[in-house]
Amino acid sequence: MADNEQLPVVQIPDELTTLEQVKEFIHSTISRRSFNKVLGVAGLGAVAFQYGCASDPKAQKTRQVFVADAKGLVIADNTLCVGCRRCETACTGHNLGKAQPSVSNIKVHRNLLYGVNGAKDMTGGGIYGNFVVVQNTCLQCPHPVPCQLACPHGAIEVVPPVNARKVNTDVCVGCGTCVKACPWAMPALDGPALQAGTKAHKCHLCDGHPECVAACSSGALQYISWTDQTAYTPARQTVPAAIAVAPDVADTCVKCH
Repeated sequence: MADNEQLPVVQIPDELTTLEQVKEFIHSTISRRSFNKVLGVAGLGAVAFQYGCASDPKAQKTRQVFVADAKGLVIADNTLCVGCRRCETACTGHNLGKAQPSVSNIKVHRNLLYGVNGAKDMTGGGIYGNFVVVQNTCLQCPHPVPCQLACPHGAIEVVPPVNARKVNTDVCVGCGTCVKACPWAMPALDGPALQAGTKAHKCHLCDGHPECVAACSSGALQYISWTDQTAYTPARQTVPAAIAVAPDVADTCVKCH
């Protein structure tokens, strides 16, 4: 280290003897480079192994396993929704460059007029039911993030400024694993699985200015500070156990879970 380069100021606990202490320390705001400087490579390896973040030293990029909560969330009020689907058109126009509501990151078409009960179990386009529209929005799941951990290529990343869970299309191969891994079936593919050029996509909150919210003419969508809604949002599909967690993170997860 250069003589004029200062170490970061980091409050290190006297002991790291419990899992909660390790979690709190690792979740503190500190870069990987600074972490190495403060603790040393040996110390980092010991803590990472205890906490369950140990990774293959040959890997060029460590998988994001433990990630920060999102800072925002799109929520919907189905009592205000009129089913116009402007939100879906705005989403695909902004993110995919085409007006194709059926592949939107916000899902209205598949629940259109199903009603609350029908939307839990139905797939495909909506049909007339009790005339209630249910809008599905990405929950921006807290750890463990199902789509992110299941992706076999590590293509789903946590991206600032709002810590949205976003697909890195440079890495994505369009396999569709994330689509199957999400209990709420929110990610989607823009073409047939594994076909050349096919990529996955999902809500990334438009950097804190969601186009769907801006386009909603009835005020049915709002962008709010993030809250965990996974516990009481009914799942839409059963996630196959075989794809719930990618192989490169499965062994580390059992240490904490």
